[in-house]
Amino acid sequence: MGKSNLGFLTIAIGHERYLRQAEILSLSLRRNMPGVPLAIVTDNDRLAASADVIVPPLSGIPVGVLQKAYLDQYTPFQETLFIDSDCIATRPFPNELEQIRKFEFTPAMEKFTALNGTDEYIDNLSEALKLVGGEQFPKFNGGIYFFRKGELSSSVFRIAREIHSDYRKYGIKAFDKSGPGEETVFALALAKLGMFDLYHDNGNLMRTPTGLKGKISIEPLGGGCTFERYDGVVSPAICHFAGPYLFSPEYRLAAYSLTNNVSIKDIDFRTRASAQFASIIDRTKKYLEYKIHGVKKRLRPQFARWAFNR
Repeated sequence: MGKSNLGFLTIAIGHERYLRQAEILSLSLRRNMPGVPLAIVTDNDRLAASADVIVPPLSGIPVGVLQKAYLDQYTPFQETLFIDSDCIATRPFPNELEQIRKFEFTPAMEKFTALNGTDEYIDNLSEALKLVGGEQFPKFNGGIYFFRKGELSSSVFRIAREIHSDYRKYGIKAFDKSGPGEETVFALALAKLGMFDLYHDNGNLMRTPTGLKGKISIEPLGGGCTFERYDGVVSPAICHFAGPYLFSPEYRLAAYSLTNNVSIKDIDFRTRASAQFASIIDRTKKYLEYKIHGVKKRLRPQFARWAFNR
């Protein structure tokens, strides 16, 4: 299989931060995997400079992780490696790409949860698996997905969308305003289809710093990254700065490195200090937003009762 049918895909819709993330991801892919085209699903023409193909968002689909359930309708490629916009490629990964292309549809697997196990995003995993006729539950982070156009991958996407449309039936918890996380509905779709032969990258292609211990060692100009997380030390080609890790100084410094074509080790002290300070400010703002949201959520029923009794 040649590279002509293969491409990368990401999504950046709406807020400025998503556009900036896609620009940084694009720089990292151009640096480390040149020659593989990149398509971006976006509503902003600004990203034309960062993509080989611009794909307009589908109408009527809420902005959120639900968009990933429509990757099969977005991609212009026969073979697609979807990469979340909050990822950074830190070294070339042709070997990992060759391995993942052996599958029709796959995430980067981490583990399987047994029928009698639990999952934080499902009220009763055993019942949910029984509803789909599944024997076990694939567990992974949705930072990447590979799929090849065809009957099997189309079935995964179709079933995932069906599960999403009736997610309360399966006891799935909402992840954002668009509903449950795509990881959960994809995992149940894979379980329903009995697709358990999936790509295990052993931490070499993509990992999120979940349960990070210490700092992230990163050199996005080809030097790779290494960090210790809850399950040990990993050195993925792609670092997924999901959630709070997007506010880390390592992400800011990697973005600066790619934008200015300067290695991390050669970044001056002032820029490093600025990244540390900005990280503290961002984390504090996010913490306060979380607290304020919690207070509003608790006060809303009390205010409703007060207004009713007036």
